[in-house]
Amino acid sequence: MTAPASEQRRVAVGIGQLVVSKDPRDVLVAYGLGSCVAVAAYDVGAKVAGLVHVLLPASEGKASAGGEPARFADVGVDELLRRLAEAGALRARLVIKLAGGAAVLGAANAEKFKIGERNAEAIQERLQRHGLRAASCDLGGTRGRTLELHVAAGRTYVRMAAGAPTEL
Repeated sequence: MTAPASEQRRVAVGIGQLVVSKDPRDVLVAYGLGSCVAVAAYDVGAKVAGLVHVLLPASEGKASAGGEPARFADVGVDELLRRLAEAGALRARLVIKLAGGAAVLGAANAEKFKIGERNAEAIQERLQRHGLRAASCDLGGTRGRTLELHVAAGRTYVRMAAGAPTEL
């Protein structure tokens, strides 16, 4: 059951950040996902949720900045799973959903760099290393998205730019 709107607390998860919560009032939100990819994870048994907002596919040995523990897909996924486990989540019960990875920089840049596509691939590969895979995805295209994870019920919603939210 989702908390009534008047009791909800929206928690913004910015680029390179991650948040883990057990508070049923929390709605974890990754705004403005262009080429970035958000990874939402929920353990229905422990009622713990986590959301990470990934900017780039691989750290290549670079350390993330202090306020951005999830800037890179490899480091971000690992850290999300570690913090979820600390909060009582079991990997076997995690329901994982992905959104983002769009080519929003125009056709020429999108074809040259493919950052969104590379982000999505890197995250899916990292999840596989941990024996996990996404239950559902809303990836690619050319439009930005916002992803919401409602901690109370573990429901995940995606809203395309200027569109209505749909459950993922």
